[in-house]
Amino acid sequence: MKALVIDSAASCMTICAKNENEKVSLSIDLGMKQSKKLLPAIDYVLKEVELAPKDLDYTALCSGPGTFTGLRLAFSALKAIELAHDVPVYGIRTLDAYAEPFLGFSSPVVSVVDAKKDQFFVSLYNNGTALLESADTNACDVCSEIKKHGLDSRMIFVAGADAKIFAEKLLSIEPTLQLACFDEKIDVSQSLFNLAEKAMALGESPLKDYDGPLYFRKSEAELNLENSAK
Repeated sequence: MKALVIDSAASCMTICAKNENEKVSLSIDLGMKQSKKLLPAIDYVLKEVELAPKDLDYTALCSGPGTFTGLRLAFSALKAIELAHDVPVYGIRTLDAYAEPFLGFSSPVVSVVDAKKDQFFVSLYNNGTALLESADTNACDVCSEIKKHGLDSRMIFVAGADAKIFAEKLLSIEPTLQLACFDEKIDVSQSLFNLAEKAMALGESPLKDYDGPLYFRKSEAELNLENSAK
């Protein structure tokens, strides 16, 4: 299939295009400059696999949780392609995408994005089933969930852009945990391709025009506005 995917949930944004068996990806970690580089990056990866936006069968993105600005950038770019060329956009939950490479193993999986201030967005899976899904939580509560489900004696995979940070937090609370840590070097773009095509095969609908990023808390700007109004 011919497709374009974007992971913009963490500080390092990844854009990847594939044309059947050919695939090219580009990572951008430039802070506020990402907004200026996203469209040229999309143009670059598409040209490298000899595609134009009109040739795409679908696009997909990490729909959240994640950084407010990054998620909005990806949604804007792919919805523009949808509007111009009628290419469907599939939204994949960020934590599902980060966990996907490991869900076929027998070990439990913790998928994580750092939400700052000692809070994390976390999903916990066992045997491919979500025991805790996209929770805005902390390491202590996740340790409690791990123990509640009797997983504390097993090897646990910790995946996602902020896996190392979270694994260290878990071990500071419960040093006996057995953790295997996988960070952002995992190819999330392949997970987006896999999950989007699985959704298509199951007949699931792409994003609607009004669908936006999945936010699990208010932005810093919204909180500051509320505080100033009090």
